[in-house]
Amino acid sequence: MKRNITILFAGDFAPGRRFERLVLKKRPAIFGDLQPSIASADLSFLNLESPLCTGGKTTDKTGPNLKAAPECAKAITAAGFDVAGLANNHIMDYGDTGLEETMNACKGAGLAVCGAGKNQDAAQQVSIIERQGLKIAVIAVAEHEFSIADVNQTGVAPLDPIDNLLQIESARKIADLVFITIHGGNEYFPLPRPGLRKLCRFYTTRGADAVICHHSHVPGAYEIYKGKPIVYSLGNLIFDHPKPPEGWNQGYAVELTYNPSVKTLSGFDVLPYTQSVVQGGACRMEDPENAAFLKKLEEYNRILGDESAYGQAWDRFCQKEKKMTFMKNYLPFHFRGMRKISRFVNPGWFLVPTDNNRRVKLNMIRCESHLELLQNILQNRG
Repeated sequence: MKRNITILFAGDFAPGRRFERLVLKKRPAIFGDLQPSIASADLSFLNLESPLCTGGKTTDKTGPNLKAAPECAKAITAAGFDVAGLANNHIMDYGDTGLEETMNACKGAGLAVCGAGKNQDAAQQVSIIERQGLKIAVIAVAEHEFSIADVNQTGVAPLDPIDNLLQIESARKIADLVFITIHGGNEYFPLPRPGLRKLCRFYTTRGADAVICHHSHVPGAYEIYKGKPIVYSLGNLIFDHPKPPEGWNQGYAVELTYNPSVKTLSGFDVLPYTQSVVQGGACRMEDPENAAFLKKLEEYNRILGDESAYGQAWDRFCQKEKKMTFMKNYLPFHFRGMRKISRFVNPGWFLVPTDNNRRVKLNMIRCESHLELLQNILQNRG
């Protein structure tokens, strides 16, 4: 009888900034006492949240441009990781050259990649890994930011219901287990936005054995939907921040166990950890910190399972972000420190549109045809 097969998923790995020196020095030890679980899994995945390159020009985008030395790829494989997802909002931070260097570095280190390529077809290719006679498919996609591939444009695979369904169906024909990872969600919100939750559930009903999300920079809720696990935010795995917001330095890996005979989920384990430059990488939590963390996750899951509580939590988050969102969308300029100023400025003084103008703006972004028109105009500034 074949033994059970274990798949491990970990979150955002960005080995740059102050972490770069540590990763190059410590190699697999950067993952601390998480490393045995990474190495013992039949297949281990992380989201590579930074290009590994020395060249390339910075991409014109919002947010920081990240990069780290190509040699960091060796730390990933030395720890036991098999697949790196490249579908995220930073992998194109140094353009086509940066992505090409990254993919070459990963290939040279023996690391499979998925989720990015020289065009959309290449980016949407599924990574197939064989373990214990089973073919395991990994699909990586990302929400639309500044890194998305197109017909003749290098970039990452998009979060797109039609394209992703075709990817899942194609993988299902040749693989025994199919996993889709999504780089998406609202930063610092431990629950999924309603549209993302609906999409994740849809993917499980159409052939995905699990859906794993990352990007929010905080650990978040998970659920087992009709026997299929959906993780909405793993949090950061290795990611530096000079002044880390609450939750930045906490995360968890998830270990999924499958019966190879019937290919069904037989185990779901959460592996909580903390991570920071100060502590030298990642470190498994111990009680009482571990117990408190698991209790917090249980509360997120309880809210997610209560439609009324979930709706209220989403509304509260939207209200919290209201001022900053208005300022980003309606001011003709953007500047560092805008979030701090938004705490003291009432956007209603000068930003909230009249009822008639509010309806026009809502229609421009809610109607698919109006939105696609607006996106094209903003993207093509000439």
